[in-house]
Amino acid sequence: MRRVPQTFLFALTVAAATSLTAPGRAEAQNAQTRNGFWIQLGLGYGTLGCQDCLDREGGASGMLALGGTLNQHWLLGMASNAWTKSENNATLTVSTVTALVRFYPSVTSGFFLNGGVGVGRVEASASGFGVTFTASETGGGAMLGLGWDLRVGSNVSLTPFWNGFAMSSDNTDANVGQIGLAVTIH
Repeated sequence: MRRVPQTFLFALTVAAATSLTAPGRAEAQNAQTRNGFWIQLGLGYGTLGCQDCLDREGGASGMLALGGTLNQHWLLGMASNAWTKSENNATLTVSTVTALVRFYPSVTSGFFLNGGVGVGRVEASASGFGVTFTASETGGGAMLGLGWDLRVGSNVSLTPFWNGFAMSSDNTDANVGQIGLAVTIH
């Protein structure tokens, strides 16, 4: 199992420290108003666990979410989360696409909780001797998460996030813990 690169951990530590010290100033300058269409794109690091895995495996992860605003507390939309790792001419990918509900407990804070259900997929591919073999499983998917919109402009936030997403089919299951940084346009 690979270790998380130290530069990535440093960047996440700085983002977390900034989120604890800067929200007062940033929120005063850029209010946490939420209305209309929103979109969020993030990258990060994730660890995979599965029914056949002995240890959790680390790899690159990403997310895309978009939707509309019901009111200052509730947003609805769709989310796609993915994790992937390539090693020795083999690639494993786990992803989900879910209907998303996002809840902001306070209208003056950027803190939010996510939840969603939908479909999940695991795909493995390996290549060698000029041939590529691919196998996949599709099943139910779910996602839970949290984050904090740190306003850097009237309609733009940097959003540190953590998501847990999973899929389950008749033959396999997989779960991913994902941490990263997103850009959110409100």
